[in-house]
Amino acid sequence: MRWKNCFNRIGLTALAITVLSAPGAAQQPPSPETLQHILDRLDTLEKQNEALLVEVKQLREAVKAAQTESAAQSQTLQDKAEVTAQQVKDQAQTKVEASQRFPISLTGMFLFDSYLFTGPPDPEYGYLSGYAAGNPSAGATLAQSIIGLDFRGPQLPGGGKLHGSLSMDFYSQSGGYNLFRIRRGVLSFDWARRTLTVGQDKPLISPLEPTSFARVGVPPLSGAGNLWLWLPQIRYEERVPLSANTQAAFQGAVIETNESYVAPYLPANTPVETARPAFEARFEIAHRWNDESRFAIGIGAHASSSHLLGVSIPSRVISADLFYKPMQKLEISGTIFHGENFASLGGEPPGVTVQKNGAVIPIHGSAGWMQIAVPVTSRLTFNAYAGRQVNDAGDVNLYTFVRTLSYAGNVLYRLSPNVIVGLEGSRNGLEYLTGRSLVTNRYDATVAYLF
Repeated sequence: MRWKNCFNRIGLTALAITVLSAPGAAQQPPSPETLQHILDRLDTLEKQNEALLVEVKQLREAVKAAQTESAAQSQTLQDKAEVTAQQVKDQAQTKVEASQRFPISLTGMFLFDSYLFTGPPDPEYGYLSGYAAGNPSAGATLAQSIIGLDFRGPQLPGGGKLHGSLSMDFYSQSGGYNLFRIRRGVLSFDWARRTLTVGQDKPLISPLEPTSFARVGVPPLSGAGNLWLWLPQIRYEERVPLSANTQAAFQGAVIETNESYVAPYLPANTPVETARPAFEARFEIAHRWNDESRFAIGIGAHASSSHLLGVSIPSRVISADLFYKPMQKLEISGTIFHGENFASLGGEPPGVTVQKNGAVIPIHGSAGWMQIAVPVTSRLTFNAYAGRQVNDAGDVNLYTFVRTLSYAGNVLYRLSPNVIVGLEGSRNGLEYLTGRSLVTNRYDATVAYLF
């Protein structure tokens, strides 16, 4: 209203000056035509004032909206700045120099996990009982904490770079004591379009896995769709750009399998080769729309054989994996596979069946998992994942399982760029050929400090 009054006073003053300054203004009153002219001018000024007031109101709303958007952008930039500052600080604190004058960074995670486990005890529960030995219990552990090294070497001929990493934890046990063990370790020779890698890692045909801070010592959905065993291997990858945002990759690997899980119920003195060579191949197409949206799909194949009881049993697997991020706040990932005798890669054992007549046959089956991740903010993320393995009922013994099913959900919150707290609940089940079922529940609260 102050704007309106101001404009009215200015208009009336101007009109008064005009009228009074006219010749004869003091001797005679204004004519009707002059009065009408003044009224018309006042009406015009009134309308102009109202229009100006509407514009002022719109400008105020626009400024307010811009301030809100600017505050949101400022918070996002502040979060990114905090992450960058912490990374720079961590690098300055952890960067050391090796005897060969190349930098080495200390990496890893301090992980405190408190858990409550409920379910029936069962000595044959395989990987699914690995976190509580198949017995109802509660407790806490630091054994899933990880210590790692990240190192970079000299420039390679042809413009290549050398990069390596090694991670270890204390999850392996013997005689009631936690033992230091190697998890993953790779040395990569990288060029613009090709990479040669040697070390120990997941199978090439199973590159993805669900997100969990409760399941780290043995990754989530082990025995329920996630082929996870860390195996020695040599990999080669050739990348072919198809467009500015699309790329194809051809990968091949020679892997050493772990045959300990192929027939774990056989007597200890049974002649079994504990490791066998395997060959794997994978083809991937990846496309990126922008920094917040991308898609990748891969097709893989595995071939090897197990040797036990003087017999060679084939292991053949085909797989498909997917990662899809259509928008900033949604991620979908997963893997499916089908084949025979895949316990040597991380499937739920056994991988073969010894029949009553002494014949050894591979167990055929299919498995897979899927995860949906929803990063609500840069600090808060919700994850839900599930996996299943189904064996051919005609290949298993009467007391061997035919199906597994695991599903879980967790919420992760970043107190700071490198401190994450989480809550997770999961259910795991086994179904035997006899119809007997075992179901266990697990609830975890975790605190992770990344360094």
